[in-house]
Amino acid sequence: MTQNEATNGSAGGTSDAAWETRLGALEQRLGVQFHDRAPLRRALTHHSAVPDTPQRDSYDTLEFLGDALIGARVVEYLFHTYPDATEGELTALKSEVVSRRVLARIGLRLGLDAFVRVDIASLRTFNERSRESLCADVLEALVAAIHLDQGRDAAEAFISREILPVIPEVRATLGEQNPKGALQQHLLRQMSIIPRYELLAEGGAANDRRYTVGVYAGEQLLATGSGASIKEAGRDAARNALAGDIPAE
Repeated sequence: MTQNEATNGSAGGTSDAAWETRLGALEQRLGVQFHDRAPLRRALTHHSAVPDTPQRDSYDTLEFLGDALIGARVVEYLFHTYPDATEGELTALKSEVVSRRVLARIGLRLGLDAFVRVDIASLRTFNERSRESLCADVLEALVAAIHLDQGRDAAEAFISREILPVIPEVRATLGEQNPKGALQQHLLRQMSIIPRYELLAEGGAANDRRYTVGVYAGEQLLATGSGASIKEAGRDAARNALAGDIPAE
């Protein structure tokens, strides 16, 4: 991430010229040549870099548009690619594809973080989660910028090229990343039942608690799991249930 040199968020002349040169390199990397770079500059500008100007000078509202564009294209792709999937399965897959984690990973692969203008004082306060959010937000804003500059077809082409290819990998690992969701979809399909989780035991020292959770299909215990939190134990129970013999209706 680059630092703006002036306190008002507008870099000086040399910095501006250097950034423009770097934006040209980014366009080549993305395979997108902007007619007007104003939307691209905005997509790469964190609000901390322009604190005294309107929201339209940062990516804050662009990401809203980009999120909608990505979501619509992903939904259309999933609908046509997985015609036998249930609505619940498609919803879970779509949610994971457009999640902060996945979009941030794509943004990092494209190297977007190296082009974001952000105030250095704000950057020092960022933790891993906020950096991840920033990179995902910038990717969404970039899609919106392409849409504004070149139209929906160009934005959809970019989404198809850079985002849709991750879907098979996300789908393959969805059960591992979201075992409770995967188990729920399996039981709904096989038994029309939503799994029920119950805390079975807890113990350990105050600073090292351990919890045991059972997951049930109706009154039948499918599996148990353990973890340092009830949520973690529930995920472990779902993962164990998926690995075992789940009854069919």
